[in-house]
Amino acid sequence: MSGFGHGKVGTREQDFTALLPLRAVGYPAGLLLALAGLMKGDPDKVKDGADAEENLLLPAGYTYFGQFIDHDLTFDNTSSLNPADMGKQNRLPTNLRTPRFDLDSLYGDGPDAQPFMYSDDGASLLFKKDNINQVPVSTTITDRQIIDGFTDQADEDLLRSPNGRAIIGDKRNDENSIVSQIQLSFVKFHNAVVAKLIEKDPTLKEKGTALFEAARKEVRWAYQKLVIEDFLPRIVKSEVLKDLQKAPNPANRSSCYALYTEDKRINLPREFVAAAYRFGHSGVRFGYRLNADNDPHNGKPGRFSIFVPSDSTNPNQPSLLGFDPLRQIDQIDDWGRFFPSTTPSHIPAGLGDPPTGEDGLEPNTAVRLQFAYKIDTTLVDPLTVLPLSVLPTSPNPKGAIQEVKDAIDPDSLPDKDRPSLALLNLLRGNNYRIQSGQEIAKLLKEKGFRQDDCHHPDKKGFPIEPLDKKYLVVRKKVVGKDGFFKFEPIDQKLLTDTPLWFYVLAEAQARIVDKLRYAPDCTFNEEQLLEREIAQTQLGWVGGRIVAEVFYGLMDSDSESYVNAPADWQPIWVNDLKVNNNDIIFANLLKFAGQCITPTP
Repeated sequence: MSGFGHGKVGTREQDFTALLPLRAVGYPAGLLLALAGLMKGDPDKVKDGADAEENLLLPAGYTYFGQFIDHDLTFDNTSSLNPADMGKQNRLPTNLRTPRFDLDSLYGDGPDAQPFMYSDDGASLLFKKDNINQVPVSTTITDRQIIDGFTDQADEDLLRSPNGRAIIGDKRNDENSIVSQIQLSFVKFHNAVVAKLIEKDPTLKEKGTALFEAARKEVRWAYQKLVIEDFLPRIVKSEVLKDLQKAPNPANRSSCYALYTEDKRINLPREFVAAAYRFGHSGVRFGYRLNADNDPHNGKPGRFSIFVPSDSTNPNQPSLLGFDPLRQIDQIDDWGRFFPSTTPSHIPAGLGDPPTGEDGLEPNTAVRLQFAYKIDTTLVDPLTVLPLSVLPTSPNPKGAIQEVKDAIDPDSLPDKDRPSLALLNLLRGNNYRIQSGQEIAKLLKEKGFRQDDCHHPDKKGFPIEPLDKKYLVVRKKVVGKDGFFKFEPIDQKLLTDTPLWFYVLAEAQARIVDKLRYAPDCTFNEEQLLEREIAQTQLGWVGGRIVAEVFYGLMDSDSESYVNAPADWQPIWVNDLKVNNNDIIFANLLKFAGQCITPTP
């Protein structure tokens, strides 16, 4: 039951594959450091109402569902950020997760191997509810903040050990209070499926592991269907997905693959792990509203920064950092703040009313659907000075921070002990030796792929071409012109040989560049960024095709995935919730799990 390999897909602890031969020479670290600096967003604050950074195509919950998916597929804690470590046997990029959508991050190795995660029925997952499974307050704890967190535990939370750490299949699903509550939602969904299966066939309880295995299969299939039919169309342009979506089965789809061909599915490709699937970092908001309590003076602010920003003068500012018992004030009171009740084809008319009240704080507690930030070349300010607690693990005696310092030597970090996420991503891709975005585009062109002509939609599409240099830009504030921005080019040395991760983000941003670069004085303002046609970004042919082929390829090569399910199978919620079988949206999983979610317009 360990899940160390199924179907034709690979196993844990194998090296990642590659879509193209690896680079012989990496990028100069100084260039990457400068590029990371250009990607830094300006300091902001958590606010309600429409936000110029928001992306109408991607509600905010999908950022963290995407993180949950990532933790199901990949975990590399062996590779180094320092080029000097390349080639060392113990620093090779390897995957400690099974490269399949099997939810091992939820189930671990199952009730036989890890019974402490399961209830006495051998099928249901344990979690905290009211006082059941509550973490006791230890008299040996001296940290006041930890004690307060332990005594103000949320009504529902993940199962935890006495020191407050979550007992789950992947520790990373507790690294912030949103992904931890998505993990809890899957726990509750699994248990709801167990209850429904017993209701239909009580004898399942008497057949050894049959009940658990039947429930796990239903949950996995529902999850996989959501990944392909709800999540993927929200993040990837429809023209990029078209041929994969239209193929009726894996056999018909086999001829569609240009990148992630069957011979590469022994593991995940480096280009996906270190670049394309890291697009989600640009969608992270400065902060989120979790619940209705909007009084910042009573200890229950309702709105939380992702973590304390670099310019904060308040060390006790609420943040989303996890790895401790969920506090009552951290609970999401209504998932309608994060997930819509509409399918990916529905595009809202706009981002909603502008912020009202002091500091953009709503004067009422109405549930507003928050959106992820645009997929572009800008990362929010807090991600440019990461807390040490969120840095990757490292066998280096001085940790990952020393690897970063060694990698960029003789240059130094702007903040000596807090690197940016952009720099970590660029260094990781550099050490993976993955090819540039231009090389992937050239391969797609060689394979005969064609993109739509957005200027002449009645004409036949033209071959995929590498991005024009005009799109390889970052958005920066105009000095002396408050509220205005302009696009600035990256270093010319990177214009024809662009790190894949940056290229993927620039490709998604190209739509905005097309619509705004010819504004008067080549500047534009926040009001223009709010316009419906501009507030829409998705992965293009390079980034989108890598992600789409990996997702479909893993499903097609897994004989136990939902694409190989019986033709009459449908998610278990369809009949109970009386919804259309085509309404494959995350909101329905939450409803079936018993979570509160208000329908969104």
